[in-house]
Formats: sequence, C-alpha cells, structure tokens
Amino acid sequence: MTRVFMATLATETNTFASFPTDLADFRSRLWAEEGAEAVAPSAGTAPVRHWLKRARALGWEVVEGLHARAAPSGTTTRAAYEFMRDRILADLRAAGPVDAVLLYLHGAMVAEGYDDCESDLVTRIREITGPATRIGVELDLHANLDQPLLDAADVVVMFKAYPHTDYVDRAEDLFRLIERCLAGEIDPVMALFDCRVMGIFPCTRPGPMVEFTQAMFDAEGRDGILSLSLNHGFPWTDVPIAGARMLAVADGDRAVAERAAREFGERFYDCRAEAALPFTPFDAAMAEARIKGDKPLLLADIADQVGSGAPGDTTHVLRALLEAGISNAAVVPLWDPAAVAICFKAGTGARLHMRIGGKHEPFSGPPLDAETEIGLLVRDAEQPQIGGDRTGLGDIAVVHVAGIEVLLTSKRCNIYLPEMFAQFGISIADKQVIAIKNLYKHTDVFAPLVRKQLYVAAPGTSNPNWHELPFRRLARPIWPLDPDPLGRDGRTA
Repeated sequence: MTRVFMATLATETNTFASFPTDLADFRSRLWAEEGAEAVAPSAGTAPVRHWLKRARALGWEVVEGLHARAAPSGTTTRAAYEFMRDRILADLRAAGPVDAVLLYLHGAMVAEGYDDCESDLVTRIREITGPATRIGVELDLHANLDQPLLDAADVVVMFKAYPHTDYVDRAEDLFRLIERCLAGEIDPVMALFDCRVMGIFPCTRPGPMVEFTQAMFDAEGRDGILSLSLNHGFPWTDVPIAGARMLAVADGDRAVAERAAREFGERFYDCRAEAALPFTPFDAAMAEARIKGDKPLLLADIADQVGSGAPGDTTHVLRALLEAGISNAAVVPLWDPAAVAICFKAGTGARLHMRIGGKHEPFSGPPLDAETEIGLLVRDAEQPQIGGDRTGLGDIAVVHVAGIEVLLTSKRCNIYLPEMFAQFGISIADKQVIAIKNLYKHTDVFAPLVRKQLYVAAPGTSNPNWHELPFRRLARPIWPLDPDPLGRDGRTA
C-alpha cells in the first residue's frame, strides 16, 4: 500500500515589520495535530483537504504531521520555527517509511537565523526519507525560491493566479505529478531562472500577465514540460534570495527545464514594467477622494495591508478623510483590539472620546484621537472567503467618527468579499469613499460596485515605493531599484 505523509507550515514574513511572529500567532490562525478533521476550514488548508480526498480515493494510507499557519507578519522567532520544524520531523520519523511527502508551505517564511525556512525544512525531511521517497511541495507565488529547495524536493508547484484563486487546482497538479512519479511514469527535474525583478504583478489585471499565465498553461504537457511556475517573489522580505524567479519542471531532461525556465523568465522580464501594479501617491489619492461620483471610490491602503505583514492599524487614510471633510465614507477594517475591548465595555450607542489605531509598531503611528459613537458590537465574528470558506475576525466594533463608519477588529485581517461590509450593516452603494487595507486580492469582486480603484502608497510598513525601503541584504542588481539588470531593454526584436 502506498503511504504518504502530509504537513503544513506557512507564514509570509515582512522583515520590515518590527513585531515578531511566535507560536501563539500560529495557534490562533491554524494549528491542527490530529488529521484533517481537526483543521479549521480556511483557504490555507484547502490544498491539504484536497490531497486527503485524492489519496483516500486511491486507497493510500495517509499519515499527517503538524498543520500550522500564521497570518503574514514580522520575522518568526527562532524558538517558534525550530519547535514547529522539529515537530514535523518527529511526526515524519514516527510515521516510519513513506512513499511520498506532500507539503503545503508558503515560501516566504523567515525566522531568526533562517533566511529560507522552507529549504531548511525540506532538506531535513530529505535526510530522513532518503532519496527514494518522492517529495512534493506547493508554494504561494509570493515565495522566495532558491536552489536548495529544488535540490531537496522532487516537484515544486506554485500558484499561478494572483489574486490566489487556484490553490486547489495547483494542489491537484502537484498530486498528479507525485502520483505519476510513484507509478514510474515520469522522472521530474527542475530548473530555476533568476529574473532579477521585484514587485507586485496581478494576473487578472488587463495587460501582459493574463497572456503570460495562459502561455504557461499551454506549454505544460508538451515537449517534455511537466509544470511551469512564475515565482513573483515577496518584495517586503529583505533577504538575498528575494525576487522573481521562473521555475520549470521537465520529464528527465534538465536541458529542457533550463531552456524553458530561461525562455519564460526572459519573457516575464521583458514585460515587467507593464505588468507591475501601479501605485497612486497618497496626496493624489486624496485629491481623487474629494470628487463625487455615481459610485464610491475605493482606496486600497497598500502599505498597511495585513496580507503583506503590516499590522493593519494605521490611521493615515482615516485622518486624511476627516481633514478633507469627507464624512460619507467607510474604513474597513482597522485592527485595534484595545479599542474594541473599550467599545464592549461602553456598549452599543455609547459616545466616548477614543484613541484609535497607531499602536502596534513604529510604522503604525500616529493614533487618531476622536469623538466616536458605537454603532454595532459582535463577538467572534467571521467573514466569508472565495470558495465558501470563512475566516475569523475576533470581536468587532463598528464606530462612527464624524460620520465615517470604521470597522474595528480584534484580529488582523484583509477583506476577501464585499459581503464583509453588508454583514455588519455598512452600505457600500451610498458612500463617496470606501477605504480598505488590501493590496489587490479584492479588485475583481469589488469592480462592479465602485467607480474606480486606487492602490494607495500611504505611509506604512509595506511601503510600495521600493526606493524608500531600507534594503540592506537584497541581492543587487534588481529591477526597479536598478534599471536593466539582465541588459535586455535595448535589444532589437
């Protein structure tokens, strides 16, 4: 009988964030030790659930290790990473001989003393299993990918979509490749091409990424290519391996993999400027916010969005709306557990002078002191995600500040769907401005509801003005900090 071991260890590390990630952060998001039934429903565990379903349908024996996931934030403590890593390794040893290992990792996890946690973990797993066991790894496309991981694994597959809507589809791709490996049908080899690029490159925005992503799909299964993945990289991680890389998996022929990685990597490099998400300066965004339209303007506060590891508690946009005299607006969400606790003490309908936001790290400040009215309180709130999963918000309080509705949460969170507004009594249609703390994942689902969406470079931990970030360890040259690292811009077609 085929035996397969499965485990999860995932977080996305913003090395510019000053607050560390510890075991409590993993335990509060996802911590499961007793199999899939114990895993709380979330997008992060959907790949594992899919693998379990597929393996059991084939009659395979499944042994699970630790499943742990934390929200993006600062560097993971050494003690936390080593505890979780060693727990997974112990689980694997206890499982005995296995034919395959399937791992759901993020790819941009940094811990004290470890620039590349994923490579460290998978290398140690390979030392336990020996060369015969097939190891498959699924990664987020915002990973920091390097050769040691490829040396330790048999197959690495990454998301192709940003926004991330395809993690289950890519889980299926990985499972099928590992299944074919075990059947002796393929012998995968991998190659990596360093694109010397960093940034944010949405795959649904009109432009070259739509065609590029389709070209990857079209090439798979042809001319010896098994899988193609563009690793976009995570631009707020200051480590030498950060940046975009092209990954190709071929059947037994390394030259085929290397040629495909280079060809697709250079193709991405050539369209990098057009593919990059444009950011709007803060002052320009606020000038646009003063314009009234038939639908609201959406301001996405990129620099303080939780999905990049920022705290989610800055008040720059809220303060600017107040100073502009814009009262018909909503700010959703803003992380402030202390303010939420005060609201619950005061009760619905209470009016009080409150200090909002700006509390959790140097980039957070300043806080906003304002007269507030408490409109709604909900314990243990949740919000829906694409695909039917739900994620916890903790306790929430909706407060009114000079007419602006502000949704305060006790847990850090992004917005996934517009329903998050409606479920807490906040209307979108009648607003002049809605401000959220997201990067891009909201774009497609909010498009019918707003007149325009701006990706705002407000002050914050995840500043999208790359030249302003204090990079010290990032390998140079790299675009856009350097104009043409691969020397291709002046070539003739």
